[in-house]
Amino acid sequence: MNEERYPSLYAPKDGYVFVVTYGRSGSTLTQSLLNSIPGYCIRGENGNLLYHFSRAAAVVSNWDNFTWRQDEILKPIDQRRKEIADTFATPKDPWYGAENVNTDEFSRAMMDLFVREVLHIPEQTRVAGFKEIRFHEDRNFFHSYLETIKKYFPNSRFIFQTRDYSSVSQSGWWKSRNKSDVKAMVEAADQLYKNFSENNPSICYTIEYERYSEGTKYTRELFDFLRESPDMDKVSEILREKLIHCPPEHYT
Repeated sequence: MNEERYPSLYAPKDGYVFVVTYGRSGSTLTQSLLNSIPGYCIRGENGNLLYHFSRAAAVVSNWDNFTWRQDEILKPIDQRRKEIADTFATPKDPWYGAENVNTDEFSRAMMDLFVREVLHIPEQTRVAGFKEIRFHEDRNFFHSYLETIKKYFPNSRFIFQTRDYSSVSQSGWWKSRNKSDVKAMVEAADQLYKNFSENNPSICYTIEYERYSEGTKYTRELFDFLRESPDMDKVSEILREKLIHCPPEHYT
């Protein structure tokens, strides 16, 4: 049923992979490695658009002006709240129509739209997803954000990428920032990643950027987590191009 109603969302038969990190962590390298796997389409950043979709899903799921009305409309008229009996579900109700919102259908339709119009995944894609450096910017919503993704994107897995803060602080735009601010950002984000991973160990994997220097031996751990067997010659080529010929500060 869901596959028919939300064809774009359910098109990747093996699910989704999301790369969660911060700027200048070297995540474009991870993006390239993932896209070397046959059938994978892992897009780059999109300005954290999915955050806003997830916020909208949270509103209809949690705001009581939606939730209690959705429960109330299912009750026989004589069992509804007496204080709103004369106005509920009528033009006199200030939330007229909110009782008709179906939380799951609304949320799945948004995610289907996101996949169709933002990810634009090619046909024959087995695993889709994207990498984003802004997941952590709303720390209070971080856990709910990823839980929303987990709920509505079939077979979701999360790859967290970390990097030593001293290297981050010397890369790209961070060079102009106070090093202590960069350290605080990295440590806070890493803690968010750790907390979510501990609560969801089977669907989470953490990459330490520095360990890419170990070569294909380290990348095999990532591919084992994903249960994939890419062409390791291609993997070696990507590692050589990104880690030797081009300095990591050129990659987010």
